[in-house]
Amino acid sequence: MKLARKSSQHILAHRAIDRSVAALANVGLAVATVALTVGAGTTFAQSQTPAYPVKPIRMIAPFPPGGTSDVIGRIVGAKLQEVLGQTVLVENRAGAGGSLGTEVAARANPDGYTILVGNASPISINPLLVKYQYETLRDFAPVTMVARSPQLLVVHPSFPVKHIKELIPYIKANNGKVNYGSSGIGTLAHLAAEQFKNSTSTDMTHITYKGSILVVQDMVGGNVPLAWSDMAPALPQVKAGKLRALAVTSAKPSPLVPDVPTMSEVLPGFDMVNWWGLFVPAGTPRPIITRLNGELLKIMKSPDVVDRFAGLGVEALSSTPEELMTLVKNEIGSFGKLIKAANIKAD
Repeated sequence: MKLARKSSQHILAHRAIDRSVAALANVGLAVATVALTVGAGTTFAQSQTPAYPVKPIRMIAPFPPGGTSDVIGRIVGAKLQEVLGQTVLVENRAGAGGSLGTEVAARANPDGYTILVGNASPISINPLLVKYQYETLRDFAPVTMVARSPQLLVVHPSFPVKHIKELIPYIKANNGKVNYGSSGIGTLAHLAAEQFKNSTSTDMTHITYKGSILVVQDMVGGNVPLAWSDMAPALPQVKAGKLRALAVTSAKPSPLVPDVPTMSEVLPGFDMVNWWGLFVPAGTPRPIITRLNGELLKIMKSPDVVDRFAGLGVEALSSTPEELMTLVKNEIGSFGKLIKAANIKAD
């Protein structure tokens, strides 16, 4: 009887062990099933994330061919083409101070295949003067800054002011009698002049042109004595002795003209710099923006890009999307106040 009882106990023990093994096997099967399911889900999710880029990219330059925005777009576009392995086509959509091309970009599909070369005029200034079919903060996502350049305050050699510190006393002594030129109503050059007037409680007569090149040409001809101008058309004339540079509008000296004083030397806090940045339509997937930003951070540091930009009269640089968005928000606020104070109206 004892032997039978022991055999029975052994049988029960073995059955318990068998049940435990089976249970463990079921757990393992369940874990394996979950792992396979998760893996399959991950693979499926990855398959749903489109590769980028798989077709040509359109880069809109909202100004005419040959201008600073156009050339910047072509230099950057060529470099992007190399690293992305897809064609980058620069498309010029000029008109309304850059706002027509900016509208086209705002209406594009937010898929990473339309990039805007924007700058202060169509992004921060123009929408404050005219109601367009886009709102910068609503319709665009920033990628990175790519360049900046201050305005250059230049005078004709016959103008009796030799240094920026002499300008304010001269303008006050001839209040309202001095003509100055700019590239048009509401341009950065115009706003720089209005900021100068507001800060010094002076007045000058505004002569408007359709671009900085025309301002500089008229200055060289002696038809206008003073102007705020883009760096690119004015600097060659300064180097040739046909114009004299009094100041740059940046708070710090420009590396492009390190010996030229800043406006802030006579007007502390004066800082008005044009910039160029890349934008995509709002709603563009964040991974695409991150990819573009990462590639552009490297591109903008390459020596050949830095040198070619310097030849244009602009400084190559880069930023995070957030830094560019902060700049735009700050400009819209400050430019809005200046436009209201100066009662600037669009043509």
